Amino acid sequence: MKRLFLMLMATFMVAGLYAQGLKIGDKAPDFRLKNVDGKMVSLADYTQAKGFIVIFSCNHCPFVKAYEDRMIALHEKYASKGFPVIAINSNDPEVVPEDSFDKMVERAQQKKFPFVYLFDEGQKIYPLYGAARTPHVYILSKKANDLVVE
Repeated sequence: MKRLFLMLMATFMVAGLYAQGLKIGDKAPDFRLKNVDGKMVSLADYTQAKGFIVIFSCNHCPFVKAYEDRMIALHEKYASKGFPVIAINSNDPEVVPEDSFDKMVERAQQKKFPFVYLFDEGQKIYPLYGAARTPHVYILSKKANDLVVE
């Protein structure tokens, strides 16, 4: 019985985590994060963009690795239409050393990422969005002066 109770509590805690974060129609926060080229990048820097495909990513996840070519294809198809891919590594390199900034630079060069690959140092941005796993994708559209989740 105690085991069942613990399993149910864990399920509700996880469900609560997924209930947080951005939902369709919510305003998405901007950020300023370091790209693999060493420059700081903000969504506001993309003055001509109509929106963004924001993908919370990392280096080590097998699902991300399987999705990287699709990320490149999405950027190549939609960046010219005003919706560039913005990849964000939200993992803590203290926990997973393969997700360090230096390893991000290597991965971006190896895969020839045509999009920015940003480091969420201190893991401050992913909780604002509610990204729960990698890859976790958000489509943002500019509406007036806001970025809105689609």
